[in-house]
Amino acid sequence: MTRVRKMVLLSILISQALVLHVIERAIPVPVPVPGVKLGLANIISLITIILFGYKEAVVVVTIRTLLGSLFGGGLSSFMYSLAGGLLSTSVMALMYLK
Repeated sequence: MTRVRKMVLLSILISQALVLHVIERAIPVPVPVPGVKLGLANIISLITIILFGYKEAVVVVTIRTLLGSLFGGGLSSFMYSLAGGLLSTSVMALMYLK
């Protein structure tokens, strides 16, 4: 796979994850804990792990979280989303490799 093709595919995955991230904000979760989300954008992280590997999935999660916090959210939501996304991506990668 050429570098350009890989970059285009990763960009498409980032945009899909960002769309899911924005849609996810509109879905109310009936949990009394504030800030809890379903984690729909993590589906794209799992697809990225399967297609490309762990390093690329971390890039997708980081860029998705950064752009998602720019669209709406503050510094604390960015930090929580990044920590949750990286932790879930690490767990998914460990489970996938076993």
